[in-house]
Amino acid sequence: MEYEANEPDSAAKWFSNLKSFKLVLTAPNGSTKVLTASPDVHFFKANFTPDQNGTYKLSVVHEVADVYEKGKLMYYAFADVAVGGSKVNTAFPAEAALTIRPEKLVQKAGESATYQVIYNKTPLAKQKLTVVNTERKEVPTETDANGKFIFKPEQKGNYFLEAFTEEKTSGKLNGKDYEKVWHLVTYTTQVN
Repeated sequence: MEYEANEPDSAAKWFSNLKSFKLVLTAPNGSTKVLTASPDVHFFKANFTPDQNGTYKLSVVHEVADVYEKGKLMYYAFADVAVGGSKVNTAFPAEAALTIRPEKLVQKAGESATYQVIYNKTPLAKQKLTVVNTERKEVPTETDANGKFIFKPEQKGNYFLEAFTEEKTSGKLNGKDYEKVWHLVTYTTQVN
């Protein structure tokens, strides 16, 4: 509902330590560097200058410092930026337990591609996920037995894909007990 209402939270009010994340850029050749992100009103922004053709991957893997409703929160966020080519960058951080992986980049409206949701290096079958389209409408979808689904954008613009899974693991985080771990992944892509 937050998407459809077009009322994102102010970055200044983000929960817990969400704004203290590390943004990693993975170049087409596999080299990585940490980018400096600065806050804007509803998001953080960072810049980089591409020095090679191919797809750059922006990645965030972040453990939230506070326990929320007896759950530990793990956030994973990814976006691909194609420069002079559309070959998929398959590099994901090793510590990313939950990922959304395109088999190819969708460059134009009306094209389709198969995406896969992976959890702990295994396809996540029958997983519900949400595609937020350019009009900020949530479109539910589900993976098949192999963790795959078809992404076919109808118009150009930014698309936001989100999946969530719960792990029944207990432990202690910063002195507080938790009974489960919530893994939340987002993948953002631009369609021309």
